[in-house]
Order: sequence, then C-alpha cells, then structure tokens
Amino acid sequence: MYSVLNVTDDITHCGNLGHVVNELEIVCKLASSYGFHGINLDIAQLIQRQLTITDVKQLLGEYQLRPAAFSLDVDMYCCHSERDYVNSLHTFTKQAAFAHQVGSEAALFYIPPFSDNLSFNGYFQLMVKRLKQLKPILIEHQIKIGFEFIGPVETRLTTHYDFIHTIDGIRALIASADLYGYAGFKLDVHHWQYSGAGLLDLRHLDKDYIVYVELNDALHGYHLFNMPEFARELPLATGVTDTSGFMQELKRKGYDGPIAVEPWNEVIKKMPLQEAIQTVKHSLDQCIAL
Repeated sequence: MYSVLNVTDDITHCGNLGHVVNELEIVCKLASSYGFHGINLDIAQLIQRQLTITDVKQLLGEYQLRPAAFSLDVDMYCCHSERDYVNSLHTFTKQAAFAHQVGSEAALFYIPPFSDNLSFNGYFQLMVKRLKQLKPILIEHQIKIGFEFIGPVETRLTTHYDFIHTIDGIRALIASADLYGYAGFKLDVHHWQYSGAGLLDLRHLDKDYIVYVELNDALHGYHLFNMPEFARELPLATGVTDTSGFMQELKRKGYDGPIAVEPWNEVIKKMPLQEAIQTVKHSLDQCIAL
C-alpha cells in the first residue's frame, strides 16, 4: 500500500486535513517533501484552470507521485433531477478521459446513509438505474468507483428513511448495477467499525473490492450507537478503533493500493499547513508499519 496526501476540497473525498491547497505544483512539492507516494487530484479544477494532461503528468513525474484518486463528479443522488444527472454524465465523461490519461483509475463517491425523499427501495432502484447508465464511461476510460458507506448511527437518527450504510449494502448495490470489477470500496476504518462490522467482514471481502483506504481513530466515552461521525482523532491516538486489526487484515489480503489519513479533527485543522502534513504523515507511517 502507498501513502496519499489529500488536500483536495471536494465532499466526495471527505478526507482532506482541514487544509485545502489549490495549486497542483504546491501539492506535489508538499507531498514529495514529506515522503508521500501519491496525491489525490481535483480533476474538475485542473480542467477549469486549463492545466493540460502533459502539465499534470510532468508534475507527477518530476515529484515521483502517483495520482491516487479523484472525485466521481456525477449528480446521482435522489435530490438530483434526471436532467441534472444526464448533464453531469457529459461533464464526467471529459473528467474520466482526463483522469485516465494522467494515470488515475479510482473515482471516489460517498453513499448517503439516509434520505428524506425516497424509501430505501425507491432510492436503491434509482441508484442502480443511474449506475448502469454510468458503466460504459467507466469501461471506456478504465475507471473504478470507490464507494464510501457511512457507518455511525448518529447520521440516521432524525431522518425519514435510512439508506445503505454497511459493507453488504454496497456489495448489493454493486451486484445489482452489474458493476463487479468496476466498483468497490473507499473503505474508512471509522465507518467499518461503527457500522457494526468486524475483522471477519474484512476477511471475507474480495481484495479487488478495496479501491482506497482511510484511517483515523474514534473518541473515548462513546459506544457503537452514539459514536459521532464528524469528530475523530489521528489513527492509533486513542485505540478505540481497531486500526491494528484492520491494517493487519489488509496486509493479509495483499492490499497494495492508496491509503490516507482522514482526521476530521479541529486540532489538525488549526495547525499550520506543513505541521499538519508532517503530523499526519508520521501517523500514517506508524499505521503502515503495523
């Protein structure tokens, strides 16, 4: 597995350090300086800023960095109209082509664990229909979706309907949309543990399903049913989350893909940028050493 610096500003990445850097060259310099092996790309912004494929490949090559992942920028949720969805497919087609040519093969997308508009069945059918329409773009440009489910119960307490929030839910969605081989998991250790999953669930998960991994640690004083979603610590800081077991299962499976720290932490957010990056890299190195 290889370390990734994520300072993009996109909700589907969700993993940035609370610091956003918009200049690709600065991101590359920072990642290289602190020993990261990859970065995430904001493809939409690169295109908007008129960086060429040659520009991006040259920077990645100069700093010896891998383009780990980018955002699946498609209006696929139930709040999006069919017109919104179809229009976004045209935009994503260009982004997918750009991503493929610079060497990025993973598009990250989070699945909301609830809906106030559609029942589970209605939402599931809508997602399957839209994902089937998306599939030819993934095939043409050799892109694989990394779906992130949101595990903690807190996110569903006041909503009208719940939606996918487990490993099995994502697997069912992938199977129903005939996306096996073209989709898998953006697997966050927090969502894994606080969805109620355990090491056996990881053991039974096909290695090819794991597209991207995020690490952090949970807070003391909570349990499975009231663990907060948006407040966390650096991985191995509290020991509440079984990061060690999680990492050892990934190693056992031979996972060799991107791995990042997603702190959701106010202390990291308030640190000077370079101190935050150094702190996160030290934490990530400890985890990979496990």
